[in-house]
Amino acid sequence: MIWAPDPRAVLAVIDAAIDATAAFEIQSWEKSPGEWVTERDMAIEAILDEQLVALAPGSRVLGEEATHDARGASMAIGPGLVWVVDPLDGTANYIAGDGPVATMVALVVDGVPRLGCIRLHDGLALLSGVEGVEVLGGAGLRPKGAMSGRGRLSCRFLANDVCQTLHEVLERDYQVEEGSGCAGRDYVDLALGAVDFLIYERVLPWDHVPGSHAVGVLGGSVRVGDGMPYRGQSGVAGLVASTSNALTAQLLKARSAVLR
Repeated sequence: MIWAPDPRAVLAVIDAAIDATAAFEIQSWEKSPGEWVTERDMAIEAILDEQLVALAPGSRVLGEEATHDARGASMAIGPGLVWVVDPLDGTANYIAGDGPVATMVALVVDGVPRLGCIRLHDGLALLSGVEGVEVLGGAGLRPKGAMSGRGRLSCRFLANDVCQTLHEVLERDYQVEEGSGCAGRDYVDLALGAVDFLIYERVLPWDHVPGSHAVGVLGGSVRVGDGMPYRGQSGVAGLVASTSNALTAQLLKARSAVLR
């Protein structure tokens, strides 16, 4: 068995970083068109960089903000022990003071995700590791394959007309709502059974590796636009996470019909 730390130990590190930055004023700037960052993003990531490496000697960190600052840096996870970190998922929600916010961490070992940890700042935590998945502060987990046909489509990085067409196609068979603006919240809701599927266009490792690991351990399915299983690979477009392989295949087909 490949070693991975206890997800609760990772959660303790995350919680300490959140607590240490709780008094920060919201000072934000646009790091790229439509993409925002705050001083708290930077501070949480700096704390996690240090503490996670201490938790797993020999590891390194692929963090959202450091990667953006190192313009042109590869988003590929690479070999070895790699922590994938999103210090504030849902930064726009955080700045607006409305909507969910999460801090997310995953551990990838030689290209294979082994641990995921999502801490929602409203209290819930989704932990996945070698011994399974648990939710702290919430209800029980969704049985494998259970389905009501309700899901979320995140259209932020699609043209308005394309988004509208995709909504119309999906709504022939499913109940579709907008994404929450926080992938962490969406993945927790998928694990809890509040929704059956998630669809995204932009696929960055810090947004998706932590939650997709939990979905996979639970027996769900996460695939990218070309149909390949998602394992944190870079350079892919489109992602569908759902409760089953069959549902994911149906949704990928619907997406492909619109995004030819």
